Amino acid sequence: MKKAFILSLAFALSFSLMQSKTIQADEFSGKEDEYISLCSSATLTKSKEKVCKRFNKYLKNKTSNLKSSINNSKADIDKTSNNIEETNKKVEELTDRITELLKQIEYYKVTIQNYQNEIDTKVKQIGSRMYSMQSTYNTNAFISYLLESKSISDLYSRLASLGQLTSYEKQLAEEIEQKKKEKQEQVKAMTEAQIKLAEEKKKQKELANHYIELKAQQQKQLAEQQQLKSKYNSAQSKVDAALEAMYERDRASRVTYSGTVGKGSATGRAIASAALTQLGHRYYWGATGPTYYDCSGLVYWAYNKAGIGIGRLTAAGYAASGKSVSRASLSPGDVITFSYGSGVAHIGIYIGNDHFVHASGRGSSTHGQDPNQCVKVATLSGRWTSFVHNYRRLY
Repeated sequence: MKKAFILSLAFALSFSLMQSKTIQADEFSGKEDEYISLCSSATLTKSKEKVCKRFNKYLKNKTSNLKSSINNSKADIDKTSNNIEETNKKVEELTDRITELLKQIEYYKVTIQNYQNEIDTKVKQIGSRMYSMQSTYNTNAFISYLLESKSISDLYSRLASLGQLTSYEKQLAEEIEQKKKEKQEQVKAMTEAQIKLAEEKKKQKELANHYIELKAQQQKQLAEQQQLKSKYNSAQSKVDAALEAMYERDRASRVTYSGTVGKGSATGRAIASAALTQLGHRYYWGATGPTYYDCSGLVYWAYNKAGIGIGRLTAAGYAASGKSVSRASLSPGDVITFSYGSGVAHIGIYIGNDHFVHASGRGSSTHGQDPNQCVKVATLSGRWTSFVHNYRRLY
């Protein structure tokens, strides 16, 4: 019973997860324009952040899928173009073959006509003989006998039996009849071949037209995909900008420091003041401003902003630069380096009154995606004191 209950619970949970995934996947489908308008608004509020971040991810996935679809469409168009080219070549070949057959058919028709002329001459000669025989014997029996013949060859045979044709004439008549049959058979065969070729040509033309229509459809689909991809790319940029603007407004209202820069040299105070102007700017591994910073990037930017030209180093590099100062002699503009047990890994700028400003992040995995990982002020006490490596003055 217990086992059955656990199985039922597991099934219910898995079904619930499947449903939530389906709902999330379909959350924006068909509503893209609505969410583009919402999430690219210049007045985007914090309450819409989560849904707009999900929508932004949805757009990126759609754009990625469209990129793949566009590549596939281009490949399909290339394949169809090759099919059109191959089919047109076949149509040309068939046209040439049909033209050649027509020439042969015309040749054989002329040959047959020549034989027919020869036969007509022979028939006239026979007619003259028949007339002579009729006059000589005063009877039409010969004509009746000859009219019963079924072919030219049979006619000559009947005349030969009457002794009216020589063996040469008989042989000639048979040859003429045979050649006429052969030529007619050849014409028939070639005509049938012509018909088949014409049918094949028609099929190939229809196939070519099919490929042409298919290519037009594929090109239309490609254009739609490219247009949609362009639309989503543009929407992504707008949503990114709207989220960025929202973060900036949130940063200005959320990341503040009510204290003032402590007493110290004019240069040190200028360095500390420059760093404080960047409160809320997000952490980005390796960045040196003016929008994103990592911890050593903020030091580099603030010092140079205050007119102190220092090179771009890591926290460990700055920990070995300038001159050492004690905790008691810390002054605004000095840097504080920190180690978490495996070498110097972090750095901040002292601003006085036991506070320091630093670009707080989680190292190489942070690329400006978290507004909470940003330039902020911290108190130099508690856990921070336990991680201090040294204090340095770089000016």
